Amino acid sequence: MQNWFTRESVVFSLKSFIAAMLALYLALKLGLPRPFWSIVTAYVVSQPFAGATRSKALYRIAGTVTGAIMTACFIPPIVGDPFLVALFFSVWLGGCLYFSMLDRTPRAYAVILAGYSVPIIALPTMAEIANFGAATLFDAALARAEEIIVGSACCCLVHSVFLPRGIDQTILDRLDNAMVRVKQLVAGILSGERGERAKMDRLQSLSQTITEMRLLSSHLPFDTSNLSWLTWLVQEMQNRFSALVPILATVEDRLIWFQSSPERNLSPGWGRTLSFLESWIQAGSKKHPSAAIRLRHEIDRAAPHEGAVLSEQEKMQFNFAMELHHLVNECERCFALRNRIEEARKGNVPDMKHRPIKKTAVSLFTDKRIALISAIAAAMAQALSCLMWFYSGWPTGVCAPVMAGIYCMFFATMDNPIPVLKMQCLYIGLSTVTGGMYLLWLLPSSHSFEMMMMFFAPFLLVLSALTANPATSVRATPFMMLTICSMTMFDMGTSDMMTFMNTEISQTLGVGLSVVSMYLFRTLNLSTVSRSLANMMWKDLVALGRTTKTPSVIAISIKMIDGISLLTPRLAQLEKQKAVQQADNPLSVRHILADLCVGLNMARLLRLEKRLLRCQVPIRSLLAVLSDYFVLRQKDGEASLTALKDQLDSLINETAALPEEGLKRQAVAILSGIRHDLLYR
Repeated sequence: MQNWFTRESVVFSLKSFIAAMLALYLALKLGLPRPFWSIVTAYVVSQPFAGATRSKALYRIAGTVTGAIMTACFIPPIVGDPFLVALFFSVWLGGCLYFSMLDRTPRAYAVILAGYSVPIIALPTMAEIANFGAATLFDAALARAEEIIVGSACCCLVHSVFLPRGIDQTILDRLDNAMVRVKQLVAGILSGERGERAKMDRLQSLSQTITEMRLLSSHLPFDTSNLSWLTWLVQEMQNRFSALVPILATVEDRLIWFQSSPERNLSPGWGRTLSFLESWIQAGSKKHPSAAIRLRHEIDRAAPHEGAVLSEQEKMQFNFAMELHHLVNECERCFALRNRIEEARKGNVPDMKHRPIKKTAVSLFTDKRIALISAIAAAMAQALSCLMWFYSGWPTGVCAPVMAGIYCMFFATMDNPIPVLKMQCLYIGLSTVTGGMYLLWLLPSSHSFEMMMMFFAPFLLVLSALTANPATSVRATPFMMLTICSMTMFDMGTSDMMTFMNTEISQTLGVGLSVVSMYLFRTLNLSTVSRSLANMMWKDLVALGRTTKTPSVIAISIKMIDGISLLTPRLAQLEKQKAVQQADNPLSVRHILADLCVGLNMARLLRLEKRLLRCQVPIRSLLAVLSDYFVLRQKDGEASLTALKDQLDSLINETAALPEEGLKRQAVAILSGIRHDLLYR
């Protein structure tokens, strides 16, 4: 229990409480009809980092204003027809959920808010049908937007002024940690400490670190530190880390191949080169830039001389040399970028002429099929709960359709949200006790704002500190938020026992409807999700083989590494459940990583296409065959590699006879890499 409360969590709790009370005070002074929404907003927006708080506040305001506009414009014309109202709610909420799941960045929060703000604003107003009108609905929408803006503004002010915690040091620590892991990977690879499980664990850890870092840095432009002006440098360094993962995997794979047979052993010259490479990477940016130039010369010197006919050993050495060049290039860029970030933090302006002219198009993996199923489940829960409430004649049952839609949206990203949704019923029961105590006893007894603060302080300070601790946040967050949300009833002056109990029952019913809807439409097992992720990766590789545009190797690396970070933990769980045999399963990370390396080499080959065509060496037929191969992978088909091998060998022989030395080395290395990754899995 001594680890439940840390210095950071206590400071965070104090700042959140100050922000919430300031928001409540201003809402009361401004005469807003439901000032307790400002408390809810203050605690929802509050994040440990000031940058994350600012970004969430902005997205919450944007989503709420959008929802308020949709409510005021579209609800009054259809309010007399329950079916049209239920249809509008379900389509709007389902559509917002669908598009939010296609964006795995914090921006998706704005779309989610726009989705469930409509029922939150409209349904309680429609419950008082005798007083309902377009003006009443507009006032409710305006009040909701004002309360959200007040709560968000107070939260941003307090977290930005009082002991602001910047996200800069956390991101820099993640960058340095990723660099340390790269160095450990290189040391393990070159020292011969290899093993299938160890290799996968190291690469999985680095992949997940990169993806987490990318999502975390999306808050960086909103941060209070000077690192916010260097977001492009941080993003570029993350891109380089993404490019390093397949390179490291390929280098290790090639070394294993060379050492698997005595006749494949590398010459002593390669040994000296690899020793130099390891010492250079371990030294990092401390080495003089000339050391990297010397290292590249050493790699070229160790590589075999070109000939018209190449043995398999020579082909693989060309590929190995190319991958080592890529490793040196990416590590050198990482060292340089880290130095530029540090210099800029000291006040020195970074060299802007080296800033990337074109921003890399980064897209993370999203599953449109799962997003559509989740949207249908949420829409069904919303529609059924609305119709049930409309025809039940139960005025205080309005919480059922509100909660049904909200819970479906909140937990749609989980593979199986049913256990978590069931647990929410327990938290509703616990919040009923605390919420009832506040609504029916403490708050009616408070005769001043100071007394109200005194009543709130013990509960909010303790629970907010627990929400900041990862070990306790899973339980503390829903308990605290459900209790605060129950207090919004006090704004309407309806805090009597009968209304309170009816509201709690309708909340539980709404969660129950979301459980039923998710169970019928949305429950997915690990095997289904893993297969879907793998199919999306193969689909991208199929499109890569058929594209007419020059692809970005960095963009492909980023997306594939994100897919591996999502796929690896799920496959690990499947392996523990003995649902699949990891070694022979087509969904194994080893096979997926080999496919990724093939895809990267396809992208590199496409970048050489124009130069190869000038030398009368077409590559489109090979790319078409590779696309067909990945189509079969999607369908679990057995592709014949004999014809593909013959075509690759023929192209390698053609490129080995090219007069241009630089083009010849690159083409032979790329084609040899594709051949090896397809045949030696």
